[in-house]
Amino acid sequence: MQLTRHFRFKGYASALSGLLYVPRTTVIDLDCGSCALGVTGGRARAEVKSKSFGDAVRIASAATFAEGLFDDEKRARAVVSHKGRQDELTTTTTVGADVREMSVGNNEGPFLTVKRLRATLVSRSPDGSGEPRIVPAKETAIEGVAVDEYGLTITLNLPFFQTNDTRSKLMAAADDRKLSKAHRKSLAMDTTVEGQPAEGPARLISSQDVLYTTIVREIKWTGKPFPGARIDEHTVIVPEFGRIFFGELLISAAERRLTMVRCELGSPLRGYVGGGDVGSNGSWYP
Repeated sequence: MQLTRHFRFKGYASALSGLLYVPRTTVIDLDCGSCALGVTGGRARAEVKSKSFGDAVRIASAATFAEGLFDDEKRARAVVSHKGRQDELTTTTTVGADVREMSVGNNEGPFLTVKRLRATLVSRSPDGSGEPRIVPAKETAIEGVAVDEYGLTITLNLPFFQTNDTRSKLMAAADDRKLSKAHRKSLAMDTTVEGQPAEGPARLISSQDVLYTTIVREIKWTGKPFPGARIDEHTVIVPEFGRIFFGELLISAAERRLTMVRCELGSPLRGYVGGGDVGSNGSWYP
């Protein structure tokens, strides 16, 4: 057998996910709430209307999208007609999740509400470096966030990650003192890891060569803050609710994964909820 060099598409999008264990076990089981590409590319879509899970999590609607295509249809037609090789082509993979009117909470504690979560990643096939170029698209947004009646304004830093579209570029940016100072929050260079010492110079957080960053530039209260709540970089800690993470972006040499909101719930709800989760890469093989 002879294996020819070919592109293996990869892209996925999830509207809503989660596991709650208190006050009762609740699994977020969302029909048609996610989609994924097969290795040969194509297009996948999913849509879901109003859905609730116990008295804890609700959405008004959600849509997900994944598409992987060869950029030049004419050249692709020639390749499948044995007039070229597939590795002469280039590809684009687009993944997206759009969640409307998300709510987390019950009547025993605060409610988190988000009018809209929109996450889109666009990935271009790798060239000589072997690293795909993956960026958050301009329509990516977190809108209408509030804890009870206390609003939050979340400003994103999309241009930085659009310019630094590979892991190598991001590492170089972290070594540039001017850039790393200007984008310190997005690079999560002041973030610490539980169980590890916080002393020493600020560095990128990396585990198994995957960098932890955030597309969030700034979070601030729209008006008065929720009593006792605290904003810490790209997270908000709310009494009797838990911790809310916004815009987490994991970056490896071959993949990026963006999660628009992730909740680690305390009392009275205890468990985990995430919304607007997309990932993409794609690579040539062998």
